[in-house]
Amino acid sequence: MSTNAFETTRPDGIETCFYKSNERNTARYVSDTVVREEALEHGRLIGLYWSATGQVQRENITSGLPKMDSLERPIHVFELEIDGQLLHNRWDWVQASERPGSRPGTVEAVVELKHQIRPISVKVVTRLDGSPILARWLEITNTGDKPAALSKVSPWSGLLWNSPSEVNPSVKDGTGHKFTLGYLAGEKFGHEGHFIWRDIPTEKLRIERTRGTNYGTPYFILRNELTGETAFAALAWSANYYAEFAHRFDSCLFFSMGPLGPAPLRVIKPGETVLSPEVHLGLMHTDMDSAVQSWHRHVRASVIPPRPEGKSMYTVAGRVVEEPGDWILREVDIAAEMGVESFMVDAGWYGKRFDKWWEQRGDWCEGSWLPGGLAGIRQYIHDKGMLFGLWMEPETIAEKSKLSKEHPDWVIKTDDGRRAGETQLNMGKPEVAQFVRDEVIRVIREHKPDFYKLDYNVVVYEGGQNIIDGYAEHEAWRHYETLHQLFRQVREEFPDVALENCASGGGRNDLGMLSVFHYAAESDWSLMPFGIRAINAMTLFLPPEALAYYHNHIYTAHLMADLDTHLRVTLFATPVFVGFGAQSADRSTSYFKKTKRYIELAKTFCRPVMANHPVVYHHTPDIGLLNPAEWCVLEYGLEDKSRGYCGVFKLSGHGQNEYILNLGGVDINRSYVVTFDNRNQSVTLSGWELANNGISISLDAPLTSELVLYKALD
Repeated sequence: MSTNAFETTRPDGIETCFYKSNERNTARYVSDTVVREEALEHGRLIGLYWSATGQVQRENITSGLPKMDSLERPIHVFELEIDGQLLHNRWDWVQASERPGSRPGTVEAVVELKHQIRPISVKVVTRLDGSPILARWLEITNTGDKPAALSKVSPWSGLLWNSPSEVNPSVKDGTGHKFTLGYLAGEKFGHEGHFIWRDIPTEKLRIERTRGTNYGTPYFILRNELTGETAFAALAWSANYYAEFAHRFDSCLFFSMGPLGPAPLRVIKPGETVLSPEVHLGLMHTDMDSAVQSWHRHVRASVIPPRPEGKSMYTVAGRVVEEPGDWILREVDIAAEMGVESFMVDAGWYGKRFDKWWEQRGDWCEGSWLPGGLAGIRQYIHDKGMLFGLWMEPETIAEKSKLSKEHPDWVIKTDDGRRAGETQLNMGKPEVAQFVRDEVIRVIREHKPDFYKLDYNVVVYEGGQNIIDGYAEHEAWRHYETLHQLFRQVREEFPDVALENCASGGGRNDLGMLSVFHYAAESDWSLMPFGIRAINAMTLFLPPEALAYYHNHIYTAHLMADLDTHLRVTLFATPVFVGFGAQSADRSTSYFKKTKRYIELAKTFCRPVMANHPVVYHHTPDIGLLNPAEWCVLEYGLEDKSRGYCGVFKLSGHGQNEYILNLGGVDINRSYVVTFDNRNQSVTLSGWELANNGISISLDAPLTSELVLYKALD
């Protein structure tokens, strides 16, 4: 029988319970169908069990858990190393409590622990939002009188599954694998969305990212082939990281993930509290699309901030300032004629001389070559009825910039004095962090953008170090502390400004960055089939309204695939059209006419879906990288199944020319008007026919497509 149990009022679908039984303090977290219990046992906070079905197991569970006789059985729920000492045990339970979450409708459960030897206390904080996904981070406090060096941390770790092999004979007899891992394997520009599956071998599978920017963003899908359960996990961290999955003791799967870099990662001053990155983790017993939809519900509720009023969705055009003159105003004219709702002045608007835009970064003074200055351009854009957007890359310092000449010591450097990544400011230095804060706030205040685009075209690899309290601290942790704090401040001071996270197109699309930005670019890579592949993969983890797709001419993108296919890809994210220019200066060209048509389609038919939390159906979740699958089929629909659309993209010239499409976003008891865009023909079909019999889509050539629109009659 439980003693000292308590529960408080909380939103529907959320329960927390802290109780003591047989002298063991235990915490129970319930959100939707997920139940998680953890307990302090022999000085270790350990995971007792996960449940994906909402079932609460009996109290005082110990049998069935691996014995804690060595670190080969890492069932403790976090990993923390201070000054080289692993603090995996010798913890005392101080108290447990509950507090309102930082987002409406969320609850944060807090378990406070105190270490018996080191002057360190830890609050293990778990956010619940009514989805089957939990978020976890540590609040680490140095209670001593000397600095403490945090050398390693995994905010959430331990035993994920302990499943008997007997439940799946094919696995038990060695003909199948017990656990598989899906993740983003691409680590560099152009490989965004390279999603693959791997079997987790006996022993362990370790994923590392060491480039200092993450095209292989830390998102993971785990499948338990023994039970059919699916786990989603993510590390909210933008720099180097590791994720480790250990398959041991026949049917146990252990996990650990956290920042990666030379120690110390962060120096904690006496009395200071630092927050670790978050780990988001959930368990579901359902099909893949349903699991994705639950994950999206969590991201919407707990991560991405709501957009400013009036800026929930908009089409975007933009242009890098590549030459002097008033040509950019003609670009604005073209965008307005096409029906675009916002125009972004991209890189090149700044500096004392007109030159290559990347050589002026850091000098955020308005360029004299702008017609009427930024104020004049902004007014011109507003007069055309569009929003004004502005690009900035404040974390960088170009070698030829005035800033670099005045402050050569501000660039991030390795421990041997070399420039690390060439152009990144060292925001671990207080004076540099203050400069970046001041410049971002000043630029937004002076130039009054309706939306602001943060870029980051840097690869820092091992990064740099700063001497703090006698330690050579790795720069990344403090860098992202500063960056996130800055843009939380921006959102508070400028609540009407929408924020886009670009990072060279998809380089930092982790949940840490998405917690302070409204949406993110999924790629700068418009080549087919790479563009749709990136959207297809990234929507496994991020809801479509959180993604922007850049339709542009770079890297000969305009030479790949037919025009309709290029433009249809834009319908599956926030469309961004970069550089209309000469292609559309002649209003009679097919490019101008077709682009105008798809922009109108995005606004009139697709937006009612995109702006209202679309449900995503991945008909082809795994489409490969350089040798893609034959088809990519992606569908968005409203939750009430009244409207949706589906893109059918033929990626290769091999195999069949026919695809049978069974729509996922229809109600079998309703009838729908279905429009085939290639033929501009509509038919009326029952939901049952669309879901079960399917419709035939024929495409004869690679890199072609069909767009299917459907709307309920009632």
